[in-house]
Amino acid sequence: MAKTRAQKVRAVNQDELRVFLAEKNTVKQIIDNIEQIEKLDPSQNDNFVKELNKYKTANEQRIRLLNKYLPDLKEDLSDHTDLPPIIIKLADGTDASTI
Repeated sequence: MAKTRAQKVRAVNQDELRVFLAEKNTVKQIIDNIEQIEKLDPSQNDNFVKELNKYKTANEQRIRLLNKYLPDLKEDLSDHTDLPPIIIKLADGTDASTI
């Protein structure tokens, strides 16, 4: 199916946003925050709840940003339904399966 101009522009914008978020290390920041949460010790930290909520909120906002602006790539790949099937040939010359 041919893409409209708006769909092409949206795809370019999503690609640019993926690059921007990759450069900002958004996913790395989420992982770092998770590691910081793991290091928190409720028995030794007087501000445990505040620290936990700080990291939790930061992660939730970053994940919301990623989900809002970068839809799952699985959804994008569903547009390629017009591709021909992949046929796997076995050594004896028979077709094993069609994907």
